[in-house]
Amino acid sequence: MTSYSCFDFRIESSFPLKDLAVADDDRPAVSLQIGSVPEVLEDAKSSHRRLQVAGDRVLLVVPGVARYLIRAGEEITVEPLGDPDSPNVNLFLLGSALGVLCYQRGLLLLHANAVVKDGVAVAFAGDSGAGKSTLAAWFAQAGYQVLCDDVCAVRIVDGNALTWPGLPRLKLWGEAARAFGHDPDALDLAVEGRDKYHVRVPAWQVGEPIPLREINLLSRAAADVEPVRTPIDGGNAAIALIRQSYRRNYLPLLGLDRWHFAQCAKLTGVTRVFDTPRLWGYDRIDSEGRRLEAAILN
Repeated sequence: MTSYSCFDFRIESSFPLKDLAVADDDRPAVSLQIGSVPEVLEDAKSSHRRLQVAGDRVLLVVPGVARYLIRAGEEITVEPLGDPDSPNVNLFLLGSALGVLCYQRGLLLLHANAVVKDGVAVAFAGDSGAGKSTLAAWFAQAGYQVLCDDVCAVRIVDGNALTWPGLPRLKLWGEAARAFGHDPDALDLAVEGRDKYHVRVPAWQVGEPIPLREINLLSRAAADVEPVRTPIDGGNAAIALIRQSYRRNYLPLLGLDRWHFAQCAKLTGVTRVFDTPRLWGYDRIDSEGRRLEAAILN
């Protein structure tokens, strides 16, 4: 078994996880192994499309890819249904399945990346296609430490919002990868059959959690209007965070919808939330990165 770092815990895996950094510390560990997974949970109390829930067991079925059994926030068993080396097996393992496990462990997951400046984290959330990973790539190239991409795990401890390093890689479309000087032919596919790739970033050294200072909700600015960042307050901020939570459609099935609402409401009381419009286009990557850096990180 090899131990890997992931948010505020370790994953002890029976097979290699090259998307994660090796860890050797005393954080709580969860186990990950290849094994037999049932086609259905006979005693499932709730189910919807790919997900079945029976007590502390959750079955995630991705036809043609794999079945994943997640138990009590402590264990994931994977049974590939096709090519075990397909990138899609890893995609759903370190995406949806890991997301379920994190929710079982009491972590709030935002569909966001985060960068670190002067010991605090700033998150950038947004819908798929909002340019989160492209912006994270710009910050990485500018010398900032990227804490996580796509999924940002948050826990509120003693009135403070804390976050941790996630997967040390970005998922970039081929055009974006080339814009940052990468050759897609030399990168690992992120999704089988799609022009999307993994770009590694330096792994964050395992240590103390990082305070989360603010969350920026990325949106597309009108081309003829100067983008203006504005604060989102109160209930509107909580609703915005609910909408930007990772795999939020799973939460009612997991019995966590009320918990989720309460966590998002608490988070707005201990960190700031902003509507952060940005101009689109690969020709604006550098100018927009510099503008956001000056507005947020300087």
